[in-house]
Formats: sequence, C-alpha cells, structure tokens
Amino acid sequence: MELMGKFFITGGIKTITGLHIGGQRETLDIGGLDNPVIRDGRKRIYIPGSSLKGKIRSLLERKYGTKDEEGKAKNDGKPCACGTCTICKIFGPHSDKVKEPARVIVRDCDLLNETKTEIKSENIIDRVSGKALHPRSTERVTSGSVFKFEIIFNIYKEEDKELIKRFIEGMKLLEDDYLGGSGSRGYGKVKFEKMSLFYKPKEYYEGDEDKKMEKRDIPDIADLETKLNEFEFS
Repeated sequence: MELMGKFFITGGIKTITGLHIGGQRETLDIGGLDNPVIRDGRKRIYIPGSSLKGKIRSLLERKYGTKDEEGKAKNDGKPCACGTCTICKIFGPHSDKVKEPARVIVRDCDLLNETKTEIKSENIIDRVSGKALHPRSTERVTSGSVFKFEIIFNIYKEEDKELIKRFIEGMKLLEDDYLGGSGSRGYGKVKFEKMSLFYKPKEYYEGDEDKKMEKRDIPDIADLETKLNEFEFS
C-alpha cells in the first residue's frame, strides 16, 4: 500500500474540569498520595498519546465497532481485530495476525501553560451508618490547563478522508464524555481548541517543500469537517 502523504490535526486540549490520568507512586509513605497524575522522566505532567487514542477508539467502538452485521457482540468486548472495518483501518486491528496498517498516530500531549494540581479526597459512604469508609486521595490537573496535541493520518487513498471524518466524530464524542479516570465523578471534561489542519504529500518528503499545502486554522471542532473537505489527497 503506497503512501500518498500525511494529514495533520494540531491544537490544544483544554481541561474544563479536573483531569486525572494515573501514574505510579514513587514511595509508599503512610498518609501519602494514593493516586498521583502521570509525569514524564523530568517530572512534567502530560497526557499520553495512548490514553487519548485509546479513549477515542473506545468511544467509536461503542458506537460502531463492537457488533457484527447481525447485531451480535464480537471479539468478546475486546478492541476489534477484524482488519476490515473502519475502526481497524483508523487505529489498526487488535491482532498480530492481521496486517491492515493503522492510519492514525497520536503524539503525547505536553502541557502548554503554567498549571497546578489539586488533591481531591474521596471515600465510600456506608449506606446504613452514613460513615465515610476507605478514604483515598487523588491528584488532578486543575481546570483551565491546556495540553498541546498532534494527530497524524497516513493517507493511502482518497477514500481515507472518510476515515479522518470518523476520527473527528470520535473527538466530538470525547468532548461530551471524559478523558482519564473517574469520569462518573465529574473528572475529565475536555475541549479541543485553537486547531490547525495541514497536509504534506509524498513529494514534500522527496524534497519538494513547495508541495506543502496551505494551513487552515480552526477555532472550534464543529468546523473541522468543513475545512477537511477543502483538502484533496492525490
């Protein structure tokens, strides 16, 4: 399958509520933090590309990819492995035996602005006594934090534009769902903002930098698909 070019979606992910994507505790101090946020080797907070990609895939599979043509659950609730459906073409099949190439690459998302974390204390309430049980503390990135994201699509044919549209649908679903953990408790509401689109055909990588197509700036996710239709992949 010959590569035609690469299509880019870049921008910011803004936290509307506190966000928790878990890391590992470095110590087991008594009274220490139970659930820290993930940090890189330089102690910087970030959103792993695997977390963003996995959540969008999960949301799309819940809508499209977890049932066969007869409406029966397939693959025992695991990520799809058929290699032929839209989900497999976008993200790659969840199988080493199927060789359909994944179209999408999702980079780790670095923090753009100065931010703080907060400690959210939680517990379980005994329904009979009304007492708080099993207290735990969770670290969250505060609302208003902005992370830089970059999503890349490998384009093999003109029809791959429809796969990008499906991924954009997953981004919209994510805005009305949650990213990270404890979403049912109010965590993880995010918004994509200040986005840009651009396309690099294969000639660009062969040394013809004039082939880089004009960049489009997108203020809101609702305009993504409209601007996408302005690009021709050939």
